Amino acid sequence: MTVPTNTTETAWGAQQDTQHLKALDAPEYASVHPRRLAVPQPLADESGAIMRYQSPLRYPGAKSGLVNVIADLITSAGRRLGAPELFVEPFAGGASTALRLAGAGAVRRVLLADADPLVATFWKVAAADTDWLIDRMMDEPVTLDRWDHWRDWQPSGSDDRELAVKCLFLNRTTFSGILHGRAGPIGGRKQESAYKIDCRFNKEGLAARLRFVGDLYAANRIVDVWHRDWLATLDHVAEWYPQLIPNRVIAYLDPPYWSKSEKLYRRSFDPAGGYAKGRRPLETISPLERHDWLEGLAHHRLADYLRHHAQVRWILSYDDHPDLTADEGLYAAKRMSPSGDDADRQGARRWRITKRLVDLRYSASATKEHRGTSQELLITTLPPSCVPLNDRFRPLPS
Repeated sequence: MTVPTNTTETAWGAQQDTQHLKALDAPEYASVHPRRLAVPQPLADESGAIMRYQSPLRYPGAKSGLVNVIADLITSAGRRLGAPELFVEPFAGGASTALRLAGAGAVRRVLLADADPLVATFWKVAAADTDWLIDRMMDEPVTLDRWDHWRDWQPSGSDDRELAVKCLFLNRTTFSGILHGRAGPIGGRKQESAYKIDCRFNKEGLAARLRFVGDLYAANRIVDVWHRDWLATLDHVAEWYPQLIPNRVIAYLDPPYWSKSEKLYRRSFDPAGGYAKGRRPLETISPLERHDWLEGLAHHRLADYLRHHAQVRWILSYDDHPDLTADEGLYAAKRMSPSGDDADRQGARRWRITKRLVDLRYSASATKEHRGTSQELLITTLPPSCVPLNDRFRPLPS
């Protein structure tokens, strides 16, 4: 794909030079002023855009196979709405989808956000302080002693760049890339496995991926990184970039799994157990750990927001489960239904909701026998006429 030009077509068909997009003052509760929109530039090194693996982070159940599916969906919708000015990932995690789309020019800019301070700080430093992080990574020994060190280490403040080092180190040296809780080091305490603690820590390869992230940021294709949960992210996007609302922003949400959360994420969200040195005080537990995804309440809150309050187009991906499309409190509805106040004051729309099934190869299980092709559920408010219906994007069974 070619790098987009500076002139784009708005949702209403008028021509708009993105150099004249105005930025507003940040809301008072936005502790750091978000970056202003700037014209995306060509990458300094285009080779990063075609790397097989672009994210420096590993994620449990990572769904990199969805990247091309999401790209096809956005390209199809773009024929009617125009190329998205902003692609938002409120559950950034490994950010594989956002990085791939930004590098290919399928979207003009991406915004990464995550509730976990480790993950958010990593992406902030990787984007804006790339050379420092690469040098710091190169100097870091990859040993069991250092794994124990980072497991216990606590930052001096929320702006401590060493948080990014902790995130990268533990992600690349811990079973399944899990940052919190019971998961132990790759190879175990005795390091008797064929896979040692450093088997996922190719420093030269990681340096190339980090340079790609920094390149995207320098080229204004990563517009910003926020340490916020999904709700604050979506609300703040509408406040900070109102000139792009409603059709020039697409939020892609990939929340914790519906059916596998207990097995997969309890290791990640449980603040104690395994190799952890005892239970930490509540105030030291990351916001992500305090979410009640395991009980399903957060899934319902997310669904309620997307169905009633969302001001931007959204795409949602889930492991396919009948509850998701049968429950009126989740995604059984065929159309968004904002209240009169939300529609009039907040600009929420009554967009139709389209659902598709796609095949995806990923692992959301700790055992090899459960790895393979699974069905993924896609739900979106992109115009139904733009959502493909074919062998790849299949309708839900009636």
